[in-house]
Amino acid sequence: MISVYLDWNCLKGVKNPNKKEFEILKSWIDKHNHKLKVYYSPSHLADLNKNYKEQKEKIDDDLSFLQQITKNNIIAKYFGKPEITIEQRDLISFFHEIRTDKENEESVESIAENIQDELGLNFDDLLKSAGVDLKDLIPNENEYDDTETSSQVKKLFNGFFQNGDFNSLLKDIGKLSSTFQNQPTEFNSLRKNLQADLNLDSNVSNWTSVISKLDLHLTNTLLGKSFSDSVIEDVNRFHKNPTYFDYYLSTYNQLGLFGFRSDKLTEKNRFNNSIEDAFHSFYGANSNVFLTNDKTLYYRSKILFEAFEVKSKLLKTFKIDNTNLFKQELESLTNE
Repeated sequence: MISVYLDWNCLKGVKNPNKKEFEILKSWIDKHNHKLKVYYSPSHLADLNKNYKEQKEKIDDDLSFLQQITKNNIIAKYFGKPEITIEQRDLISFFHEIRTDKENEESVESIAENIQDELGLNFDDLLKSAGVDLKDLIPNENEYDDTETSSQVKKLFNGFFQNGDFNSLLKDIGKLSSTFQNQPTEFNSLRKNLQADLNLDSNVSNWTSVISKLDLHLTNTLLGKSFSDSVIEDVNRFHKNPTYFDYYLSTYNQLGLFGFRSDKLTEKNRFNNSIEDAFHSFYGANSNVFLTNDKTLYYRSKILFEAFEVKSKLLKTFKIDNTNLFKQELESLTNE
């Protein structure tokens, strides 16, 4: 069996083929149905879990289509498990399980507010006894350079800089995700300031060998370290025993942060969308074939597939100049 992963925009095109390339893709999937195993993932369900109450009929129809084309075959990276899981899991039931969990989910900010009291622990005492300095996590306020990025970071971590304790740091981290999700301009501003402070070329998105070039450039900036070292530090900061998954997602997200095919966040294209795209890329990398209709997702995945020596075949369904060639590419996958 050939495992196939498609992002949601690509799946929508297969469901309602309004372009020649989607007609070809749908025909290929139908023709080779017995050879193909099309996966769905938790990220597909997250894509659909938006305004469910307002668009219940439409989303239920999308879920039914997704269940039909995937036959309940899921690829997932479950929390706490180091490896991906490939199994059969009822898609509709899992969607409503995720939706219910999301509705009842306590915010990270709220968890941080109460966690010390609930556990009966004092994190600052524990860190001190373990010889851990909070400056290893977030430098002291006066250690920051006088840049636009630094000013914004100080604002985002205002509680920690005022109080200097671990609980304040947890609260600020908890606020960070909701701030970027609900105030897209805040994240756009942070990225813009960072790229200006690091003198990043506005043409980064068109670079070839982008990771090696970022490695060379960033070492000689205020950051003072290579792109690769930044990824490794980011992963090691939050993971005691990091896995391939952790490095892959950090690389995907930091490519955007440093200007390569950056998503401009809007009221429609929120912070969580970009996070889920990193998951889509990872799931595509763990399939035999990954098809996407998203330019940012395609070009960042292309860089990651090269860097991580991914064997998956990466194909795009946008800007197809030669549909006959696209058809031949698909057929060659099932004729090998």
